[in-house]
Amino acid sequence: MEVKKIIGSALKILGRNSLAADVEDGAVRDAEGRETVDTLLYCFNAVEDEVARKYVPLSAKEELKSFDGKYYYSSFSYPPVTVKKVRADGKEIAFELMLEYLVADADKITVEYTYAPTGKSIDGESDFGAESCRMLALGTASEYCFINGEIEAAELWEKKYRGEIDGLQRSLPECGSIPPRRWV
Repeated sequence: MEVKKIIGSALKILGRNSLAADVEDGAVRDAEGRETVDTLLYCFNAVEDEVARKYVPLSAKEELKSFDGKYYYSSFSYPPVTVKKVRADGKEIAFELMLEYLVADADKITVEYTYAPTGKSIDGESDFGAESCRMLALGTASEYCFINGEIEAAELWEKKYRGEIDGLQRSLPECGSIPPRRWV
């Protein structure tokens, strides 16, 4: 999902439809509009990071090679937050996390991990799909209102944002549910 569409949705939530249209067209004309968009971009990056780290982890799986068994985090495609599994030759192997690298006793590994999104520009792409657009827009609008001292509006959008997170978490495959008990 394009970041400018999410920011445009946040602007619509905030009642700034004309600025939303300008953002989506890529034609923000005045300095006040650019400042608003820059603030919303800051808010978006904070919300995307919060969602990825606390509520809906972003996962990656990739193959890495090393001649000495040290796999530097800088060589990963994304900045890792949690390493879930390390496999070599199709088998799960032991690994040790160091400050700058992962140590595993293999020349080639497949690593599964969660990662934190990097900061985006207005023309960037969110690491979350289109199904998360409303959630990210609500969170962005809430953060923007908090920054501007609009506490009542911020709390309203925050409540809706948390509701969207709950709905998204329930749809995750890792989120199990206990079926209702049936009495005979």
